[in-house]
Amino acid sequence: MKPGKLLIVDDEKDIRNLMKEIFIEEGYQVETAANGAQARTAWRKQLPDVVFLDVWMPDIDGISLLKELRKDELLEHTNVIMMSGHGTIETAIEATKLGAYDFLEKPLSMAKLIVTAERALEHHRLNQENRLLKQKLPDQFLPIGKSKLMQELRDTIERLAKFSMPVFVSGDPGTGKHHFAHALHKTSERHAHAFISLNAQELNSLIEPEKDSELAVHNAGRTSLETQLREAHNGTLAIANVEKLSRPAQKWLMEIITTQTARLPSHPEPTVLNLRIIGISRKSLDVLAMPTDVDLSIPSRFKEDLLQRFKVMPIHIPALRQHTEDIPDLIDYFVNEFVTREGLEYRQFTVGAQNLLRQYAWPGNLKELQNLIQRLLILGHNEVIDDEIKAALTQVEHSSQQMAALDTSVNLKEAKDRLEAAYLSQLLRETAGNVSETAKRSGIDRTNLYRKLKALGIDPKNPI
Repeated sequence: MKPGKLLIVDDEKDIRNLMKEIFIEEGYQVETAANGAQARTAWRKQLPDVVFLDVWMPDIDGISLLKELRKDELLEHTNVIMMSGHGTIETAIEATKLGAYDFLEKPLSMAKLIVTAERALEHHRLNQENRLLKQKLPDQFLPIGKSKLMQELRDTIERLAKFSMPVFVSGDPGTGKHHFAHALHKTSERHAHAFISLNAQELNSLIEPEKDSELAVHNAGRTSLETQLREAHNGTLAIANVEKLSRPAQKWLMEIITTQTARLPSHPEPTVLNLRIIGISRKSLDVLAMPTDVDLSIPSRFKEDLLQRFKVMPIHIPALRQHTEDIPDLIDYFVNEFVTREGLEYRQFTVGAQNLLRQYAWPGNLKELQNLIQRLLILGHNEVIDDEIKAALTQVEHSSQQMAALDTSVNLKEAKDRLEAAYLSQLLRETAGNVSETAKRSGIDRTNLYRKLKALGIDPKNPI
């Protein structure tokens, strides 16, 4: 016997009775209501899994009742299928926006009724399971996968979690360097305290406010940073693009590492500040040791004492192409994450689709895989993902080729503008339009980033 509970709301007695008879034969528990008042009572009393709701009723229309029940949060427990003999596209769209699962036109096809009920019930069960899963399961923070490389990373995190020495994390863009830093914090005894993530430019601005050309704009921001840091005592500070730290900022970090105190602009006296320092960079330690005229992206020669501290425990996060055997596990993780956290429809990747993903080079690493899976879940129409993988990967490769192409017929300034536009657009796509995260990853101050995006004609929410 099907455990599903149905409520049929229709002012036409013959339709109610016929539908009730059919669904009872199918094994459902069925209640009926002839109007809005009866529907409210039955809905609250029974908490049905699926409701068939007529649009036109004598005391209240179905759309208004749907709004009312949505306001009372009853739709969280029910999938609603609207029915109408005089329905319009506008009515169907409005019902869907309000949370209706489907819209059926009268006269009703009995076969379609049964199939729609089964799908709605299955959808309802998945949503309930996902809601419970989201409530019960802790966040997955350790590196995902069964490969030797991921096992070694997990082992490294477990060993490092027992100590507090500075750690240097390097790797290509999108490999999960911040994820590793967060996992190390969550696994350590510091997990009950704050995890603060800043980029080097934010820290430079905090330590040397007089050098910030946007002083008036960022006073509030610096105060907020100071507050965060003081509240992070006994926690972890992760610094992105650590190679861009100024010499004063490097000296400030060494003070924390050696004395567990720090001087902040608004508090000239030393403040007790016990922080574990995690430096994050796309560059290797060898590059940090080079003179600044060798690598112009490094604004100042790295202090030898801080460099030596980082050399004690350097960690390199491998590119996804080096452990593609983990892609099936990563697919499961990202799909479950989007289904439980964002309410996207669950879709299954076939073995063939997974193999195609394993054969791809993944220049954008985990972030690129995550974005592709999200796009497929949003845009897909079938319960199984298979053939659309080829088209999706072709689109990604075409975008990568456009990024790599250089036009030498333009002057250097225009070429730089095009490169900056392509780079920032890609970052915005990877961060789903999050300007703060894009600023952190690019090392550009957020206010300056907004100006640059405006000058380049880039819409953060819809990057080309």
